[in-house]
Formats: sequence, C-alpha cells, structure tokens
Amino acid sequence: MGKFLVRILTFISLMFVLGLVVGYFLPKDFTVTREVAVEASPETLYALIGDLERWPEWGPWKDADPSVEVTLGDKTTGVGASQSWTDKDGNGRLVFTEADPKRGVWFDLLFNDDVFVNTSSITFAESGETMVVTWEMNGSVPSAILGGYFAFLMPDMIGPLFEDGLAKLKERAEQEV
Repeated sequence: MGKFLVRILTFISLMFVLGLVVGYFLPKDFTVTREVAVEASPETLYALIGDLERWPEWGPWKDADPSVEVTLGDKTTGVGASQSWTDKDGNGRLVFTEADPKRGVWFDLLFNDDVFVNTSSITFAESGETMVVTWEMNGSVPSAILGGYFAFLMPDMIGPLFEDGLAKLKERAEQEV
C-alpha cells in the first residue's frame, strides 16, 4: 500500500510540474474576433458605434454584469473619446485611437489601473447588399505560467460577449433603417 501511494503522489507531482512547464511555453497573446451581417448603412452603423453615449443601446456588458458602472469621458465621439468603468472584476477604461465614419472605430482597452492593455476595433465593410460588422480584440496575458492558459481560453470567455453585443447592434441598426 505504501509503494502504491508513493507512486500516485509522484505521478500527481509530475503532472503538476508538467502543467507548469507547458503553461510557461504556451503563447500569451490572443485574438478574439466575431462578425455579423447587418442590413444597415455605414452612417447608421457609425452613429451607433462611433458615439460612446449610444453604446448602452447595444453593448453586452450590463447584461453580463449588472454591477458595472460606466462613466463617460468629456469627449464621446472621435479620436480621444473615452469612458471608464468599475465592476465586480475591477476597473478599466476605453479610449478611441481611430474613428472613421466609413470603416468603424479602433480603441485601447486598459484594465485594472492600466496594468493590462488590449487593442480592439469594431469595423464594418460592404459585402454584397449588407454590411459585415467585425469586433476584434488583441491582447496578451502577462503571467509567466498561467498566462498561456488564460490566452487560450479568451476566445471562449470573451467571444460570447461579442456575439451578444453584435446581435444587439444588428437589431438596433436594422430598426433605424
């Protein structure tokens, strides 16, 4: 019985160490991309996407976490537009880095007092008779061992939020046509 227990504990220890080693070598960078076809004009889409005051009309965050509190910056449209938030997971802010009425918006997402910085965009392009809206986020998880595991899981954690937001954006934009 003693040798068996030692073998079991040795096996568990080796698996744990292997998990740490694998985690250390996993890529820490991630990309999350979702898209939807919308029957709306670029002007309608940009009015919803390019103005942070209108994001509550379609954004998925309040449904995902009712405790989120959003504060708009002094500027809500164009380059430099911003908002900040606090929720159960911490705090963050968003700043538009590029805004183009014909293509969409690009922004930086800064989490937990700017410790984590991700780049994101919500863009649109014609595809036949519809507009394809694409929401993308790129980032890196700076944890040596667990970062690779979190980066691997990010599409599954963030993707459903993007899908929900895009579905609401589609519904809202198509109502305005």
